[in-house]
Amino acid sequence: MMKFQYISHQIQALAVIIICIASSSCLAFAPSNFNLKNYYSSHPFDVHVTIGATSLNTPLDGRPSTVQLFAHTKEQDQPNNDRESNQEKLESFQTDIQEKFEEDRSYNAFGILTPLAKSLDSFSGDWALSYADLHPATPRTIEGQAFLATNVCYTVAGIVLGIQGDWFFAALTELAGIVSFWYHYSQLEFGKDREEVRLALLTDYFTAGAALITGGFYMADMGISAVPLDAVITGAGAVTCLSLCWVWEFGQPYLFWHSLWHILSAYTGFLVGQAHLGA
Repeated sequence: MMKFQYISHQIQALAVIIICIASSSCLAFAPSNFNLKNYYSSHPFDVHVTIGATSLNTPLDGRPSTVQLFAHTKEQDQPNNDRESNQEKLESFQTDIQEKFEEDRSYNAFGILTPLAKSLDSFSGDWALSYADLHPATPRTIEGQAFLATNVCYTVAGIVLGIQGDWFFAALTELAGIVSFWYHYSQLEFGKDREEVRLALLTDYFTAGAALITGGFYMADMGISAVPLDAVITGAGAVTCLSLCWVWEFGQPYLFWHSLWHILSAYTGFLVGQAHLGA
């Protein structure tokens, strides 16, 4: 047993000598401008080797090193710093999102309509002046341009009604089409939650509402029995399409259903206006 321990100690001593010789050789063949302190500073690794039950702990350039058959960086010795850094990044991200939300929910563009816009947001829980995100469609894509083109239906209906003599309802229909185009162009151009689009939407409520109220007054004035069946059917279809826009309030589904709303509502207004002229 003692002979075995003696041989073991001899092997350990030989290993230490080999390590020292190898280190000296590396330094001997290093460049003339090689600086061990600078190298150690730029390569922050603590190295430690364990031979049998004996540990070799050697200070390197005045800094303690401990050896085992693995190496680790100083960054791994500082997990708390990593967690703190990640927490700071998360807080910064949350702050950016909050500032963006406050900026998007600003009312700088509303002018004298600011109290009304704030009241609508407060009463509806920010729903009344919200709108669909139509990304990736823009005013320069085919689907975006086709969607905007459906506003021409209001123009055509207004021109025909004006020629037939109802310039008041014709003007309201034309104005509704112009503001609708402005709103949807802004919606496609600026994207989600922009005050420019919210202002256009609020204005659209006024102009479209004025045309709808006038059409309703016309039907009441004629009597429900005098309202053309075609107007009832197309009006029901228009309301259905508008409702489906709120079910699928995104992308291409919205573009499809809201396009049908433009077409059917414009045609319904034309039929009602024409019937009122003939009453």
